[in-house]
Amino acid sequence: MGFKGAWNKRNRIIEDLDSFYRLYKRIHRLHKKVREAQKKGDPALIEQRIKRYEETYEQFRDLVNKKAWVHPKLWKKIKQMNETGDRKVIKTYSRSTTIIPEFVGHTIAVHNGKTFVPVYITQEMVGHKLGEFAPTRTFRGHPEKSAKVVKKK
Repeated sequence: MGFKGAWNKRNRIIEDLDSFYRLYKRIHRLHKKVREAQKKGDPALIEQRIKRYEETYEQFRDLVNKKAWVHPKLWKKIKQMNETGDRKVIKTYSRSTTIIPEFVGHTIAVHNGKTFVPVYITQEMVGHKLGEFAPTRTFRGHPEKSAKVVKKK
């Protein structure tokens, strides 16, 4: 399977999905704890939780930096479907997710701001973003020439 185009330029992907997903969930948990501490107003507690959050965030940045972004929940669902052989439509709001070779053959419904647009992933799409295939604006055509105001010289 040879992938062309955008995938060749940015073929670095996160190797370990499990550690990536664990760090992703831990960051969200710690961020929630920081907000709770800020509501309580205890400066020592706030400082301690912010420090822990920043340390975990640095680990996450080191793992993700300069690599193709794939939303961890979406990646996990696709991986499970590949193992079981299912082909269900998966809804996602993550338009910034980079399409990776594991996604080929699946249908992903990408949100365009109003509805979910089903996108069948082919080999040529690898390396592009999901949002490129779900337009957010409706093209209604160009205006007719008779409707334009014609200036006379």
